Amino acid sequence: MRRSRPAWTLAALLLLGCGHGPERMRGFPDRVLWAWNAPQDLRFLTRGEAVAFLGGELMLADRRAVFSPRRAPLLVSPGTPLMAVLRVDARQPALDAGQRRAMVESALGLLDLPGVRALQIDFDALASQRVFYAQVLAELRTRMPAQVPLSMTALGSWCSGDAWIAGLPVDEQVPMLFRMGSDGPNLVRLLRRGVDWQAPGARHAYGIATDEALPPLRGSRRIYVFQPGPWTAQAWARVSQALP
Repeated sequence: MRRSRPAWTLAALLLLGCGHGPERMRGFPDRVLWAWNAPQDLRFLTRGEAVAFLGGELMLADRRAVFSPRRAPLLVSPGTPLMAVLRVDARQPALDAGQRRAMVESALGLLDLPGVRALQIDFDALASQRVFYAQVLAELRTRMPAQVPLSMTALGSWCSGDAWIAGLPVDEQVPMLFRMGSDGPNLVRLLRRGVDWQAPGARHAYGIATDEALPPLRGSRRIYVFQPGPWTAQAWARVSQALP
């Protein structure tokens, strides 16, 4: 039986992340296709692109934690770098030790899938859920193999005026520049003015979607691309030609 961990404060957890840079991510490709919950045949990739695939979804509701593994088939060529993504949704969760343990174990389980070289957590945590999320990330980082990168998606607001993610113990924070809601126009204005994110960890990647206008992007950053439904070679060729 594992001993429970102390209920660390958010400030202490942020200190744990100090000094973590993108070193673990440097060997990972700079073009990544998100393969979400649809049948995906990505064997058309020929230029060393990586695939970040939905490995499973975790629902936190009340005191329950229900994990649903990926069911849709995923086909990639041998050697394609893979990142497993854990999507987390929460509906009035208790955020207790049991749910924290379930989130950590669900994420660690994805590392056992064939070909996985990195892990990403996708959780649009509310303000009241941030300490819990930081605790999960801290425990994940201590229990993951030292060489395996840990990435997280991030709402645009987290990367700019809010910036609560600064210092979290992850190797990469991916600003989500689609489905931005009311924050969208202001964030696009900042990008057009050349203003960079306040959170340093968010200055290495972008997340975009094929069905929305391409926002202003800086070069030399890893770009994750979301495609609603199945990817096709034509869809990837169209968007990849437009990337910086």
